[in-house]
Amino acid sequence: MRLATMCGVLVLLGALTTSPATSQDKEKLPEGWISLFNGKDTTGWKLKSDKYMINKLVDASGAVIPGAKETKLDQKTEIQDAKGKPIAGAKVGKIDGKDVAVDADGSPIKGAKIAKVGGRSAIVDAKGKELPDAKKVQETVSNPTGGWKVENGELTCGLGKGVDLFTEQKFQDFDLHVEFLGTSNSGVYLQGRYEIQIDNSFSVKPKFEDVNGKKVETLPKTMCGALYGQIAPSKNMARKPTEWQTFDVTFTAPKGDKGKTTSKARITLVWNGEKVLDNVEVPNGTALDPGPILLQGDHGKVTFRNIRIKPGK
Repeated sequence: MRLATMCGVLVLLGALTTSPATSQDKEKLPEGWISLFNGKDTTGWKLKSDKYMINKLVDASGAVIPGAKETKLDQKTEIQDAKGKPIAGAKVGKIDGKDVAVDADGSPIKGAKIAKVGGRSAIVDAKGKELPDAKKVQETVSNPTGGWKVENGELTCGLGKGVDLFTEQKFQDFDLHVEFLGTSNSGVYLQGRYEIQIDNSFSVKPKFEDVNGKKVETLPKTMCGALYGQIAPSKNMARKPTEWQTFDVTFTAPKGDKGKTTSKARITLVWNGEKVLDNVEVPNGTALDPGPILLQGDHGKVTFRNIRIKPGK
């Protein structure tokens, strides 16, 4: 009986000590890597703001007016050219029952548009009637989650009023791994400064541009995988927005001497297994102090998981 009891205890202890680890456990990570997201909550992260401003349209007593909106009244119609300049003598005519910009003889003006200009700001009710005693007031409200949610080991932004989320820890040189669903507009900011764009770019195709007299295929500098607004990815590796994608980033921080930058930041990005930014120099990458990893959360809904980093030595 004693032997059986002892064996039972040993079996129980073995079961407790060999229970399966989660994907976020440190012992599961390769040597030198740190998990930035534990899959349970936002420990280690901070919201850019836990409050935000809202506008309310209220009557003279301060009560919110249902259906009220701001608009422009007493505007004038103007015919403008493609650059927004008014066209003298032009007017609004009817062609096939539609309003069309025409010249003095009634002929359509190519590239012209009908615009509303001037006027004054006003508050109107749901039927469009002006409310002269109404006014707009601002109110600060609490935003404790910042529009972020953790569920099933995933971190989702863009739920309600969203704000950016950044790590408490700051970094210089590092390797970074991020998995995401590119359902909408977001981004991963290296050192909180240099944005690798996230977006639904599955259907984005290159365009031909004239570069030094040659037709060259180029991708947008604002698409997924771009160093936003600066350098486009060399290929579009986007998957469908419902499929998980990966960014593997190698970031080399700017270097300097006595506060003066001697070399700019450099970025290599492997997107879904394909290198699309190859040790590119960041044009404005001159800040010498370390910075956090920042996830953009003030646009659309995007989901993240398995965020980890390997700081440089």
